[in-house]
Amino acid sequence: MLQITHSIIAVHEQQNIIEYQLIATNGFQVNLLNYGGIIRAIYTPDKDGNLANVVSCHERFEPENDGYLGAITGRVAGRIADGKFHLDGKDYQLALNNNGNNLHGGPNSLDKKIWRVTEINDGVELNYFSPAGESGFPANVEFKVRYRISAEYRLSIEYFASCDAPTLLNLTNHSYFDLSAGTNTLDLELEIPAESFAEINASGCVSGTISAVENTPFDFRRAKPLGRDIYQAHPQLELAQQGYDHPFMLNPNAVIKLVDPSSLRYLYLTTTENCCVVYSGNFRPIKHSGLCLETQKIPNAINWPEYRQQVIFSPSKPYFSQTEWQFGVLNEPA
Repeated sequence: MLQITHSIIAVHEQQNIIEYQLIATNGFQVNLLNYGGIIRAIYTPDKDGNLANVVSCHERFEPENDGYLGAITGRVAGRIADGKFHLDGKDYQLALNNNGNNLHGGPNSLDKKIWRVTEINDGVELNYFSPAGESGFPANVEFKVRYRISAEYRLSIEYFASCDAPTLLNLTNHSYFDLSAGTNTLDLELEIPAESFAEINASGCVSGTISAVENTPFDFRRAKPLGRDIYQAHPQLELAQQGYDHPFMLNPNAVIKLVDPSSLRYLYLTTTENCCVVYSGNFRPIKHSGLCLETQKIPNAINWPEYRQQVIFSPSKPYFSQTEWQFGVLNEPA
C-alpha cells in the first residue's frame, strides 16, 4: 500500500503551497509540491540501508526556484534560439530570459504554476490548463503529469498534453541527482548509451552541429566518473563554464546509469525520448553540485528542419512522454 500525506508549507499569491509525501511500504519516499510539480526529495537507501535524500532542493519554499530544482520544465524545455520560431504561417517572439535566448519556456512558465493535484492508486496526478498566448506560445493546452512510485524503488513520470491548435511542446523534469547525498557529485559514475552529442554556442544554445562522442570528454558509453574529463581543455566544456550542459542523442532502448561508488546507490533511467540533456550544475552557487539528466527532445528543435516535427503537436497529435527512474543498491563486490 502507498501512503500519501500532505501539508501546507507556504502561501503564494493567496494560494496554498502543498507538499505531498508519497511513501512506499519499504520507506522509499518522494516529496513533491503542487507548485511547478517540484520534486523536493527522493529518499532511497544506501548499502547499509540508510535512507537519504538524493536530489537537491531549496530548504524553504522559494517561488523563483533558482536553478529550476526538481521542477516540471516547459512548455518547451531548453533554449529556443533568440526566442524566435515560425509555426503555422506566423512568427513568434518569446521572452529572452537567458543570454538572448528563451530558456525553459520563459520566466513564468510551468515551473512557476500552481497545479491541481489528485491522488491516484500509486501516486498523484497534476493538472494545469495553459491558455493560448501564455508565455507567448500558441494554443490552449491541457497538461497532465503523473508521478507514480512502487516499493521496488521506482518513480515513473508520465507527461500528457492536448491542444486545440498547432503548438510546440517539449517537457522534462529538472531534478539534480546526488546519489552520494552531498559527498561529491563528481565521483558519481555515469554511463550514457549515446554515439553523439549536440554542440552549443557561446550563448548556451545548441549550435546546429551534432558531433561524435568518440575521443572526446563526452564519451560516456562506458561508465566513468563524472569528473574524470570535466576539466579538460575542450572548447565545448569551456563554453559551458567547465562542465556539461549538452544534449546526448540516445541509442534506441538506452538505459542511462548513474552509480555512487561509495554508498553503492544507483539510478537506472529509461525514457521514451531520444535525447537527454546532461547538466553538471556548472552555474549553481556551489559548482557541480548535483547532476541533471533531462530526458526530452533536442533543444531548439523547432528551428532545426530535421527535428522540427518532433516538437509540433496538434489536436490530432497529442503529447506523451514517459521517463522512469529506477533506484537501488548494487551488490557489494565478493
